[in-house]
Amino acid sequence: MGRASRKKAEAREARRRRPELLENLQESVDFLKASSAAFDEGFEAEAKRLAVTIRVLLHDTEKSKSLLSQLGVKEDLYLYDTSEGIIPTNLAPTPGLVMMQMTAGQGGRYVPPLGDLPPSRIRPAVKFGKWWGDNVTKLQDGTFWTRRKYVLVLANKEGGAHVDPVLDSDYENLARKNALGFEFSDSLSGREGDFEGSAVAASVRQIAYEVTESLNDFGKDLLRA
Repeated sequence: MGRASRKKAEAREARRRRPELLENLQESVDFLKASSAAFDEGFEAEAKRLAVTIRVLLHDTEKSKSLLSQLGVKEDLYLYDTSEGIIPTNLAPTPGLVMMQMTAGQGGRYVPPLGDLPPSRIRPAVKFGKWWGDNVTKLQDGTFWTRRKYVLVLANKEGGAHVDPVLDSDYENLARKNALGFEFSDSLSGREGDFEGSAVAASVRQIAYEVTESLNDFGKDLLRA
């Protein structure tokens, strides 16, 4: 096959490939919506599948390219930032993506606020690099978490796509030992103690909300009506 023929064949292949990528993108958005609904109905472990889907959409490595990178839109994509924002002069921990919810008689729990945000958490969307890599959570011990870390810990180490044989201590401390340090006191039930639920899982659910809303608003040309 001559050079011209090869170029034509490559062009045809590229034209075939893009519709397939767009189909996969729509499937990934549908996965996010289905897993988000399951999480919202009480299945907290669904956050692991959310993390895997977000990784497929956004995470690049030396050996693999994310779906949005293959479509050539990731670096220019704007994403909503619903995090609380870390104040450098504030020594207290910053929950970042979650909120603390008190329910009379049931105690307190870390939950994703989704779109129910205070004015301070409604901000302009930012480009992918800043959204993915900026610190969003600060723990009691000064440890920071980014969205990237939340997604990859659940997807790569804690059972999303792989269970790491070595326990991730950062994950253990935040998900199971309340490394944020917030406590509740429920006068109706008489209960008190650490806020319950996995702050990691709730954070990944909030990230999924940001991704879904961002693609709906800024990626309409990529998704079916």
